[in-house]
Parts: sequence; structure tokens; C-alpha cells
Amino acid sequence: MRKILALGVICSILLSLFVSFNNADAASNKIISRAKWGAYEDLRIYNPDNPEPQLVKLASDFYLRYAPELILKKIVKINSNGDDLTWPLQYPEKITKIIIHHTATTKNLDDPVKVMKDLYYYHAITRGWGDIGYNYIVDTKGNIYEGRYGGESVIGAHAGPGNRGSIGIAVLGNYNDSDLTPESLRTLELFIAEKSKIYGIDPMGESYFRGKKLPNIFGHSDIMATSCPGKNIIKLFPQIRKDVAALNGDFNYANVEKSYENNSAFGYISPKDPITLSPDKKTEFEIKIKNIGKTAWTKDTRLKLDTNAFLKNSYTLVSASLKETSVEPGKTGTFKVTAITKTNPGFSYISFKPVVNGSEKPEEEINIPVIIEKPFFAYELIDIAVPTTVIKSGDKMTAIVTLKNTGNTIWRNFGDQRISLGADNPRDRTSAFTNSTRMGYLKENRVGPGQKGHFVFTLKAPSTAGLYEEYFSPVIEKITWLNGNGMKLPIKVSLK
Repeated sequence: MRKILALGVICSILLSLFVSFNNADAASNKIISRAKWGAYEDLRIYNPDNPEPQLVKLASDFYLRYAPELILKKIVKINSNGDDLTWPLQYPEKITKIIIHHTATTKNLDDPVKVMKDLYYYHAITRGWGDIGYNYIVDTKGNIYEGRYGGESVIGAHAGPGNRGSIGIAVLGNYNDSDLTPESLRTLELFIAEKSKIYGIDPMGESYFRGKKLPNIFGHSDIMATSCPGKNIIKLFPQIRKDVAALNGDFNYANVEKSYENNSAFGYISPKDPITLSPDKKTEFEIKIKNIGKTAWTKDTRLKLDTNAFLKNSYTLVSASLKETSVEPGKTGTFKVTAITKTNPGFSYISFKPVVNGSEKPEEEINIPVIIEKPFFAYELIDIAVPTTVIKSGDKMTAIVTLKNTGNTIWRNFGDQRISLGADNPRDRTSAFTNSTRMGYLKENRVGPGQKGHFVFTLKAPSTAGLYEEYFSPVIEKITWLNGNGMKLPIKVSLK
């Protein structure tokens, strides 16, 4: 009890001191840059020999369920030298939470630069992330170290499902065993106060975050099963929130100009919900983008599909052209987007490189959140045509199966998602008549919904005589088998 009262007295004394600090004492003035603490930036460059990233496993519907909270405004995949980054720099639409951690380290706390370098290597190489997971780290003397490369609002790897839309601040040490030093507590509160102003975060407020109502300032353990940031920090959260609110006085968080979001000359204006696209279909839609640069856009301004974009195989063609003749700085332009989707369902992004007045901006990127609806695959058997049901061993014959496409996607006889008739019962067995797991192939290039397709079988009778029942079903490669009543060819093989 005495210990708790003592902590409360310390907090009150520190608060009274904090209020008297001027801008010269701002916590941000204490930030030690990556260059100053000796971060070797080449560790961020992709190397195929490095370990695979150790990532938190998220629910299969995570990106779909929380899509409005996960929107990215910008992604940078290469450094200034054109090298691929192991971990692209990602910037969210908004920051709503500040998450506190401890590093749980106990060695070399009197040499924080060494700890920072060790932590950097552990996260970037050993865990395969390509950089430090925390945005900032506070040492026991109250110094702040720049963590994750990328500047204001860059997404870190510190809270699993809570990474997007938050910044992570860690304190060096293990605070299940130790108490915060007055210096680290002082810096932590001042720094949170500054960040809450930048991002318009009310330190006493709360909001839904990943399906759970959480305070705007909380600990790692509030969103994941962990003891981080340690019980001796967790018990201070109520006082920390009050102290931060007092430091910021009557600041109006609701009216913050989120300049940190303006990472490029393009300010994507997000809709309330991601754009929904039908699978395997040409779709046209419009997006609004604000010109936050200093140059007016002409008709030569457009959006070019990023050919290196993740999930790019969800689209076969995407273009986006400006509708207006010109868009002055500070005004909003309308881009007409034409997209032909494939059948990969779920939440993703269409990633664009801006082309301003005919000049491409390779260092910038715009990401449009989209949801591709789940495709529906179905068929109806129309006919099975075989010249004979009795064949001699070694002889060949051609059969044709006619199916009607009753789903909502196009059947194709080419590409990595082509349709064929695969040997079934069990699936992917080797057919005795084709010596392959596939038995029939679509004759037409494309068969749309409601149309009929013809699958051609070239069969060679096996050497063993007997009555065969060759089961088969439609399969779209890399996507799914089509459910139905099943089909079969009863064939009698006789010896010559």
C-alpha cells in the first residue's frame, strides 16, 4: 500500500513539474535518430538468405472483418537506392491508438545503444521482419530512440492485430520486475502528450478497435495474450492518461489537421467502406483524390497499376484516368477506374503509382481498398457423348462432355485458373484411361455464365480387361473443385 501511495505522490510531483515545461523541454527534442544510435540500414534490404518472417497468425477473415480500420494510404517497397525492402513502409489512413510496451530486456540497460543495436538485429534478421517493430523506444534515463524506419505514422510490428492504426512506444527493461524510473515516466508522458496532439487522440477517450472497446492509450496485453508492458506499467495507466490530458490542457483533438497523413501529393479520400467488386468481371467505379501538392494536375495525370503490388494476381487489367481537365492544388479530382477482377475473393488493395502531368512518381503509391465478392462455381450436366462403351485394350477413342456454366464466373481453357475435368472418387487420382489426374479439357477459350462448354476426352484403354467406372468432376486450377452429383463413364475393356 505504501508503495502504491508513493507512486501516486511521484506522479503528482512529476505532473506539477511537467506543466511548467516549455517547448524547449519537449520530449521530441530528445529523440535519438537511427543514424545517431548507429542503425545499419542495409539490414532492411531484402535478402533471400535471411530467415522467413515470424508473423502473428491472424484469423482468416481478419482483413475482411476490420477492413474500414485497415486502410492504407501509402506503401513504399524500395529504398532510395532502388533496393527491395524486406518490410515495405506502410502508412495507415489514420492513427487512433497509442500502445505501450516494455522490451522485457534486463541486460546492458546502462548501455542503451548496444541494446538498441541488439534489438534491431533480433527483430530485423532473427525474426525476419526487416526492421525494429516498435516505433519508438524510451530508455531508463528518459532518452527516446527512433525505432521503425519511415517517419511519422509508419506502421510497426508490435501488437499483432493492432499494428495498423497505432503507434508503439516501448520502454527498455522488464516492468514485471522493476518500476519505471522517474526519468522514463516523465519522458513517456510528455511524448504521449505530443503524439496525442499530432494524431488528434483524446488521452481520456476510448473507441472500438478490432472489435473491442479500448482506451486510446493502452498496453500490449489489452489486445494480445502477453504480460507486456509489465504489471508495474499497467497499474500506472489510469494516472498516465490523466497526466497526459492535463499536459495538453484544453486542446481540441477533434479539430486536428492530420498533416502526417499527407505523405505525397495525392490525398486519397476514402469511402466509408471499401469498394466492393464482383469476381471475374469488368467493373468501372470512381475514386476521389485530393491534390495536396503544389502543382495543378492536367489531363496527363493518371494512376498506373503498380506491377509489383501485392495481390496483383487479383486483377488482369486496371486503369485510372482523370475526369477533370485540370485540378488545382487543394482541390479534389475524380479518377475513373476500370478493373477486371479474377476470382481471388476477400479484402485487398489495388496499388497505383501516380503519374503527375505525364511524369511518374516511383517513390509514391496510392492504395485503394477493395473487397472482391466470393465467386460462385456451379454447373449442370447436359450430355455425355461416347462412340462406344466397349473398347479393346490399347485402342483409343474421343468422348465429349457438355456442361452448362450455372455459376457467376467465366470458365477458361488457359492460364493458371483454367478449368478441366479431373479424375474423381478419389479426387486427383490417376485415370487408367489418360494416365493423368485430368481427363477432359475445355474446347472453347471462354464459357461465360449461362453458356455451354464442351470438354474433350482422349481415352486410351488400359491393358487390363474389365468393367471400369471413370468418375470425374470439373476443377478450376488453384481455386476449387465444383460440387455436383458427380459424373462417370462406364467403360468395358476387352482383350484384343
